[in-house]
Amino acid sequence: MVHKKQSKSIALIILILLFHTSFFIAVSGESIVSSPTVISPFNFPYDIAYSEKADALIIADSQNHRICSLNLKTLKITTIAGTTKGIDRFGFPGGGYVDGEAKKAMFNRPKGIAVAESGAIIVADTGNHAIRQIYDGKVTTIAGGKTAGYKDGKGTKADFQNPTGVAVDDKGNIFVSDTLNNVIRMIDTNGNVSTYAGKKGNTNILNEPVGLVIDKDGVLYAADGGNHQIKRIASKDKVETLAGIHFLKDKESGYWVGGFINGFPEKSYFNFPKGIALKDDGTLLISDTYNHVIRAIDGSKVFTVVGAGVAGEDFDNKYVSYLDGPVGITYAKGTLFIADQWNNRIILIPDKGKYLTAIDAMEPKESELLTFIDNKEIVFPDVQPSVTEGEIRIPIRAVGEMWGAEVQWNQEEKLVILEKGEIRIELSLEEGDFIVLDGRSLVSPQALKEKLGLDVKWLDEYKIISIQ
Repeated sequence: MVHKKQSKSIALIILILLFHTSFFIAVSGESIVSSPTVISPFNFPYDIAYSEKADALIIADSQNHRICSLNLKTLKITTIAGTTKGIDRFGFPGGGYVDGEAKKAMFNRPKGIAVAESGAIIVADTGNHAIRQIYDGKVTTIAGGKTAGYKDGKGTKADFQNPTGVAVDDKGNIFVSDTLNNVIRMIDTNGNVSTYAGKKGNTNILNEPVGLVIDKDGVLYAADGGNHQIKRIASKDKVETLAGIHFLKDKESGYWVGGFINGFPEKSYFNFPKGIALKDDGTLLISDTYNHVIRAIDGSKVFTVVGAGVAGEDFDNKYVSYLDGPVGITYAKGTLFIADQWNNRIILIPDKGKYLTAIDAMEPKESELLTFIDNKEIVFPDVQPSVTEGEIRIPIRAVGEMWGAEVQWNQEEKLVILEKGEIRIELSLEEGDFIVLDGRSLVSPQALKEKLGLDVKWLDEYKIISIQ
């Protein structure tokens, strides 16, 4: 793999800046990052890549419209290319579109970064709908530019629409997540642009893909954001789902609704994953952006390695770090690098000890059925839902409380009473609205529909109960 070159874990000379504790530990000689390290500030950093030639992390500092490097020996940040002009209507620095001398060149919200074997930096200049290159102190446009569209062709005769992710294979071919065209494009070594995977207008194949990574065999992996899936692309147009499900669309936006489930890849659930990286052992690391966590796929299961599932910026001893909209990630030198976008920082996490291991507290019990109400998972404290010979039974208290009702038990009349505002609903044991199992009242889908107006679907493919 060229753009995110993997290397053996070697030592770093470091200054450890720990967030909130704000102290430095000077280390003489060679060492590895021994604990999470925060580098800031940035302005919505989006993607990152490791440059073996420079021994540096290359960063797309998106809202500063610049490409910068983080020296991994000194942790010093240097601008490689990009300058700004004025202020835009949102109060951010203004971008532009200028090729030429790197320090005078201009970008417009660049988001994707890859590094070729030659050391050339490939940039998905998202706001300019262009793929650009930084090499030998100059910025040039490789393909696309200025106008959003969808057209194959050579170099600047091709059109893109908000390209966001890039990757380079060992032959020098560039792969681009053409995000708003819902396809992945390829730019060959002669500058010819073609569609590699997906079909414009067909979001079932790819839906706003973002992060890309290539393994040692040339297989491409994509974070398929709008589908909440991770796709494996073995060759042109050969797209398969590696992990992630979806089963409910938001009525207003038309997007699939994301979720958060670990476990078997075919039953896992993501929420707009946008970054992807590959460890030396073949484990995939995923920025699950709207879940504010980093997930891992080791082939047999999906698990969480960083984050607590809610947005934040603090560190704690259990989850390593809270994140806020993590996007670009890369793995090199035994370290995971994370662009923690909305916290405006880059985080370095060593792959050793307690770090980057499965967070057990967030692992599901595979034997339990997963149950959702309006796409929010219901957690049952003891008795679980069951499906016997096609008949679904669900503990009513957990459903009612998730629905926002107060749930009471009338022992004398054998009634479950739900009160929500002015609404009062009674479920009767004698009338067969529910059964009692291990001290819990389990309700049927028919009763939920007739008494509460809720629709229950059994998704056999995923072993999921969906309540709307």
